[in-house]
Amino acid sequence: MKLIPLTFLALTATGVALADEPVGFQQGMKLLTKYNCQTCHSVDNARTGPSLHAVAKKYASDPHARSVLSESIVNGSSGTWDSAAPMPPTKIPDSDLRPLVDWILSLNQY
Repeated sequence: MKLIPLTFLALTATGVALADEPVGFQQGMKLLTKYNCQTCHSVDNARTGPSLHAVAKKYASDPHARSVLSESIVNGSSGTWDSAAPMPPTKIPDSDLRPLVDWILSLNQY
């Protein structure tokens, strides 16, 4: 009989993603909303910023995609998408940043 640690069950039951657990669509959307990313980005359509599908497609073959996107989110960016509007920096803890970036990059699969 395999025993599963109680903390694993508690974290799974509350919907908290573990480090190696893939980020689901609902969790990604919650993070997008929590940090107001949806103001400028949507999953499918360009707004002030590019769609998240476009971001995922652009970085699909970039081995540094996770760090590049993380840096853009935390520090802001401009000129990457030929947009006159700069992306402002976003205060986001590492515990949410990595799942958000991983989810965005996963959108290339859809």
